[in-house]
Amino acid sequence: MLYNELPTQWQRIFELEWESLCMGSKAIAAVITDENGGIISEARNMTGESHIPNPKTAHAETEAVRNLDIDCYPNKWNYTLYSGLEPCVMCMGTLVMGGIRKVEIAARDDFGGAIDLLTANDFLKNKNVQVVWHGELLGDIQRGLQTMRELLFNTDRDKLGRMLKDFSVYNKRGVDAAIKLVDDGFFDGKQPAYYTAEEAVNEILNIISD
Repeated sequence: MLYNELPTQWQRIFELEWESLCMGSKAIAAVITDENGGIISEARNMTGESHIPNPKTAHAETEAVRNLDIDCYPNKWNYTLYSGLEPCVMCMGTLVMGGIRKVEIAARDDFGGAIDLLTANDFLKNKNVQVVWHGELLGDIQRGLQTMRELLFNTDRDKLGRMLKDFSVYNKRGVDAAIKLVDDGFFDGKQPAYYTAEEAVNEILNIISD
């Protein structure tokens, strides 16, 4: 499996995540597709960028729902939100209130994920949101990109250790691949923007497939 063999929506998610990583933000992104699979809204995490008045709320899923032009695309109940990482509490509330009823996710997040709310809250139960979890490969790519970001930008080593432990619960292959890339000098003398998302993802995939 190579990057160009991934479904288009996932290619776009990982492109956006790489852009976020290059900007110092979290490597998380989301897209919304219409009934025919065409991308009609997209967003990336921007929590590390100072040009936003309150960047801490600039989460990918929240921004993707906010960016959806419902005048042009009014059939929101029939659309699907694809997310690299399990949505948090804020993002879950936004996508439900925004009318999204189908969600597909690459990686689980036991620490900050909020999918369990769909069965724990009567209001959310009544919305009948359909959730699809994707296989290990997409999750490994997701966690691999997140690991790269933390290794490059996280200066709190204790927090870094806790995060990588959390990332490894379901997707240790992706975490280990990213650690190997960094340790082997993939970024030595180079900023992340030197590479494309395709190059970074293919490196992760090559290590995973060895």
